[in-house]
Amino acid sequence: MCRYVKTVPLAAEMLDVRRSQKLEMFKELNTEKARLRFEMEIGKSPPLSDEEMWWELRHKALELRDEWRLNNRRSFANILSDLIFGISLFLLLYFNQAKVALLKFTGYKILNNISDTGKAFLIILITDIFLGYHSESGWQTVCEIVVEHYGLEVDQAAITIFICLVPVVMDACVKLWILRGTSVYSVVKSYPLNSNIHQSSTLDFRMMMWLVPSQLLSADCEV
Repeated sequence: MCRYVKTVPLAAEMLDVRRSQKLEMFKELNTEKARLRFEMEIGKSPPLSDEEMWWELRHKALELRDEWRLNNRRSFANILSDLIFGISLFLLLYFNQAKVALLKFTGYKILNNISDTGKAFLIILITDIFLGYHSESGWQTVCEIVVEHYGLEVDQAAITIFICLVPVVMDACVKLWILRGTSVYSVVKSYPLNSNIHQSSTLDFRMMMWLVPSQLLSADCEV
């Protein structure tokens, strides 16, 4: 990575210290300067001239610059490592369809044993966590962590637009999913399924409907 950065100017510029990191360096240099002056005042370190103070701060600045550059290179390497992980996971799931189906069936059996009250509680809990009025700070924190994980510049405007759009779309999808589920279940209760339908189709239908509480469905049918 170091050799690649030295030979490719664009990579060197992209992985160099960014503006936000320079501001962090400036704060740390001010803290270091205050520490040196405090130690001189209490006699813990010998007095330093202005030139010696300048060299101390310059040494600290170069050290911080190298640390931030190394951190940026590690963040850039996360893109490649996560890409390899995603491809490996996809291939693992694709070539093990039987085990994936067994895992889905096991999860369905576990979730199907939850009471209707528990299912309703899960729906309310999940939607409030991800789509509640108080979740804006959580979304912003997650976006900043993801952006910094890949070594990108944090853009507050882009994050704000993302938070304004994505949770709203998710909320609409969840409401549409519940509405379609209740409608399908109402039709099924009015017109029972034919006994000749394959068992796997019935199982897929039940897996789709596991989250919809029976009280909600009954109320929809009565309407």
